[in-house]
Amino acid sequence: MKKSILLGATALLAVGANAQTINYTALQDAFGQPVTTSATGKPQVASDAPASLRIISAADIKASGLDNLPDILNRYSGLDVLRWGTGAADVAIRGYNHGHYGRLLVRVNGRQVFNDHYAMVVWNTIPVALSEIKQIEIVKGPVGAIYGFNAVAGVINIITVNPLYDETGTATLRAGNNDKREANMVKTLKLGDSLGLKLSAGYKEADEFQRGKLTTTERNRLRDMEANHVSAAGLAQVADNIQVGVELSRSYSLQDNYTTTNTYFAIEYVARAAKLDVDVDAGNVGLINFSAYRNWLDFDYLGTGASDARLTVAQISDLIQLNPEHTVKITGEYRKSEMGRWPTPGGRISADIFASSLMWDWKVSDNVSFTNAARVDNFNLGYKGAVPTPRTVSEFDTDLTKFSFNSGVVYKPTPEDTLRFTYGLANQLPAMFELGGFYGAGSVGNPNLKPASISSFELGYDHLLPAINGSFGLSAYRQKTKDVKATTGAASDRVLINGTLTQTFINAGESSSWGVEADIRGAIAGGFTYGASYTWINIDDDLTINKGRLPTRPVYYEKATPTHKLQGNIGWTSGALSADLGMTWQSSRYQLRSGTGADAGFLVPTKIDSYVSGTASVAYTLSTGTEIRATATDFLRASTPATTVLETERRLYLSVSQTF
Repeated sequence: MKKSILLGATALLAVGANAQTINYTALQDAFGQPVTTSATGKPQVASDAPASLRIISAADIKASGLDNLPDILNRYSGLDVLRWGTGAADVAIRGYNHGHYGRLLVRVNGRQVFNDHYAMVVWNTIPVALSEIKQIEIVKGPVGAIYGFNAVAGVINIITVNPLYDETGTATLRAGNNDKREANMVKTLKLGDSLGLKLSAGYKEADEFQRGKLTTTERNRLRDMEANHVSAAGLAQVADNIQVGVELSRSYSLQDNYTTTNTYFAIEYVARAAKLDVDVDAGNVGLINFSAYRNWLDFDYLGTGASDARLTVAQISDLIQLNPEHTVKITGEYRKSEMGRWPTPGGRISADIFASSLMWDWKVSDNVSFTNAARVDNFNLGYKGAVPTPRTVSEFDTDLTKFSFNSGVVYKPTPEDTLRFTYGLANQLPAMFELGGFYGAGSVGNPNLKPASISSFELGYDHLLPAINGSFGLSAYRQKTKDVKATTGAASDRVLINGTLTQTFINAGESSSWGVEADIRGAIAGGFTYGASYTWINIDDDLTINKGRLPTRPVYYEKATPTHKLQGNIGWTSGALSADLGMTWQSSRYQLRSGTGADAGFLVPTKIDSYVSGTASVAYTLSTGTEIRATATDFLRASTPATTVLETERRLYLSVSQTF
C-alpha cells in the first residue's frame, strides 16, 4: 500500500526535486512522518533518504514564535548563523561561515533563490511568509549530483503550501521594540477541483542595531531595515495525467550587509521571478517534469554603485520506476547566468551551463537500499563590452567541464535502527562577481578562477526511542575543500596580471574539516515536546596565502567556526495555551577585522567570546481562530557580541494572527 501511494496510483505525487506537485499532507498522514524528495528526487520518508537530512515542519516553525528564516535554522545541529544586523544574516552548514557565504544552495519550490552574482542568499528577498511554509528540508553535505554547482555544503529546500491540495488563509500583524512593524497575509483559493491559486504579500521594517565596534565609515553607511514581497501561484490539473503550475513574485529589501571584504554596505535589492512547471504522468515512460524560470535581481550598494543580475534555467527530468527494486531519474538542464559589471559599468559577463545527470536507486532488500547519482556540467564563460584592464579578451573565452557524484547506502537492521554511509563530491562555481563582474580601482575579477571542489565521507546512525516518543541521530563526517577561493586583499597584496600588479581573486590552497552532530527530539505526556542537539567541528586550513604574521586576504576558516554548539528547546501545549523556550550555547570564534597602528594594512583575527542566547514565545488561541503571541529573542541581555561588528540586540514583539 505504501509503495502504491508513492509511485503508483497517485502518479503525480513526485516528479523530482524541482516539482511542487507532491501532496505532502496526504503522504505525511499516510506514513505518520514527513516525506521528502530532496535527497534523490523521488518521494521517501526522511529516515530512508541516503543523506543527512532534517525536516522542519510548519508546526515547528509556528511553535518557535520566530519571525525570520535564519533564526529558525539556527535552532538545528550543523547550522551556523552570523547575524550582521536587523535584516542581514549568513547561514552556513558545517562551518566556513563569513559575509556573503556562498556554499549553501537555497531553493523555494524548486526555484533557486541563491544569487549567482555574488554567490550568496539575501534572505529578506525570499518571497515567502512563514505561515505559508509547509516544511523546510535541510540536506547536509555536498549534493552536487542532484542539484549542480554550489550545492557544496548542503541544500535548504523551502516548500510552501500547494494551492491545489492545501487550503489556508492567515493574516498576521507584528510590532515590537526597535520600531519593528510587520504585516503579512497568505490565502489559497480553490476554483473547482482542478485549479488552485495562492496569494502572498508582506511588509516589515525595523531600526538597525546600534551597539557594536564599527568604523566611522561603516556606521555612516548604516540604514534601517525595510523589506516587502508579493507573490502569486497557480496550479491546474489540465488533464488526468497533466498538471501545470505558474509562480510570479517580486520582493524588495534594504539592509546592511557585511561583505567578504570585511566591511558594511547598505544595499538595496529588488528581486523578481517567474516560473513555469509542467508535470506529466507518461505511464511506463515515467513521471516527466519540465521546469523553467527566470530570476531578475537589481542591486544598489548605496553610494558605491548599482548593477543587475539575471538567471535563466530550463530543466526536464524523468523519474522512472523500472520495477519494484529499481528507480532511475534522468535530468537535462540549461542555465544562463549574467551580471552587469560593478561598480564600474561598461561590460557584461555571462555563463552558459549545460548539464545532465542520472540517479539510480536500488532497493537491494527489505532493509538495504543503494543510491548513486552522477552529473556532468559544461561551463562556458562570455563577456560583452570593454574588457577591463589588464585582462584580455581571450581570458574570457573559458570552457570547462566538472563532474559531481553522490552515493549512499542505507541499512535498517531493525525497524528502530538505521545506518547510513554516504559520499559526495560537488563543485562551488566562482561568483560572477569574482569571474569578471567586478572592476574597481586597482582591482579586477579573474576569469581563470577555478571552481572549488568539495568532497565528503559521512557515517550516520538513527534510532527510534518509543519509550519517550522520540528519536536519536548521530552523524560523523570528514570533508575536504580543494582550490579554496580567496577574495581581494590589501593594496600591497597584488598579483602580476599580464605584466601589471593588480588585486584580484585567486585559488588559495585547501581546507579540511571533521565534524560530529548529535540530535534527540520527541514528545512526552502532558503536551510537552523537546529537542536537543550538539555540534562539534574542527577545521584545518592548508592555504597558500596568509603565511605571514597577519593575513592580508580575508580567508580565515580554522577558528572562524565555533568548535562546539549546544542547543535545546522545550515546548508545551495545553488547550489554547502554548509556550516554547529555546537556548543555545556556542564556543568562542574569531573573525578578521582591519588592523590599526602597527597592524594597519593587515587583517587581525579578533576573538568573539562564547555566549548563551535564548528565545521564548507564549501564545494563546481564541475560539475565533485568533492567535495572540509574545516572543522574546536574545532575552538574556540587552545585546550580545555575536560578531566582531554590530551586536545582536534583545528583541521583543507581539504578534496577532487570524486564520480565515
